[in-house]
Amino acid sequence: MKRSITKRSFLAVAASASLVLAACGSDDEPAEESVTTEAEAPAEETEEEAPAEEEAMEEEAMEEEAPAEEEAMEEEAMEEEAMNEGWPEKIVFTLTPSQETGGLIETAQPLADLLAAELGVEVEALVPSDYAGVIVALQSGQAQVAGGLGPSQMVQAADTAGANLILQAVRFGDSQYVTQWFTNNPDEFCDDTPVADEDGMLFCNGVDQATGPTDGPIGADKLSLIAGKTVSFVDQGSTSGYLIPSLGLLEAGVDPLDDIESLFAGGHDSSVQAVYDGDAEVGVSFNDARGGVAETVPDVGEKVVVFGWSSPIPNDGFAVAGDLPEDLQTAIADAFTAIAATEDGAALLDELYEIDGLVPVPDGSYDIIRNLETELADLLS
Repeated sequence: MKRSITKRSFLAVAASASLVLAACGSDDEPAEESVTTEAEAPAEETEEEAPAEEEAMEEEAMEEEAPAEEEAMEEEAMEEEAMNEGWPEKIVFTLTPSQETGGLIETAQPLADLLAAELGVEVEALVPSDYAGVIVALQSGQAQVAGGLGPSQMVQAADTAGANLILQAVRFGDSQYVTQWFTNNPDEFCDDTPVADEDGMLFCNGVDQATGPTDGPIGADKLSLIAGKTVSFVDQGSTSGYLIPSLGLLEAGVDPLDDIESLFAGGHDSSVQAVYDGDAEVGVSFNDARGGVAETVPDVGEKVVVFGWSSPIPNDGFAVAGDLPEDLQTAIADAFTAIAATEDGAALLDELYEIDGLVPVPDGSYDIIRNLETELADLLS
């Protein structure tokens, strides 16, 4: 502590005697002496004693506070240790390969590192080769956390792997999305001239007027034209990339197994690329996956035209193994929410799955998917 030191000054007064002769006085009459004694000086010295006493009291108070702070820190450390009791030293974070696996891994590990920093536990990223591998990893105990799980995977994670669903993705302010249908042959699938949005992406059949997922379905009357075509799907385990489109085709009178030629691209961006390259005339993906390939093929929005939307689908999300300690499950959910609120975390989530935010999973959110799978099984049997 820095002390404030005041210089002490002493007033030295010399006593002198002056003999003043009065006009009419006598030499024997003594003059009055003006003498200031040192007895008056201590008043100034007393004023200097107060700051010194205050400083001593402050130092004493600080010395008393130090042990209290140390005790508080020790208690906090003990609470943290107690909270982490039973936590594994390492957890594996598996992610759905909804885009090219190589690029996904490069982004996944930095996200895993942010999760590790929040939890104080080592986190390793794992990206299987297909959608089914994510559920297998959860079910077998090879992974304890899963992200980017499509709606169907969320149901599988809960129903077959015993996982708990903790978070749901938000995009464009909505926790729902749609399957989009697109083609490189707009003359056959568009009733009107395609219209470009602000990003130069073309839409027809009124899709450009849609304000959100609840505006779907759009262009469902065009699905019957797909019979005999080659269709680019994402993965057989993808909700928006196969299950929802298959139901749409069945309802339009087109058997997704016998009436079309199916191509499974492996990722939403790859499905767009397949139609762009001419490997398929029609394709499906989430909306709007064309943005994922615009950097490498800038004219994708002109050559691949969206002509239809499905009904709303609950967004993808995150799940944790059900056998993890409950406090760790809560900590993981809180950690992802905190990460999504940071600049670096938001950038990684956007790069991985174009996620804008994360919210707790609403009760019954994925019941529609359970019903879908039952309906599909009945239609295909």
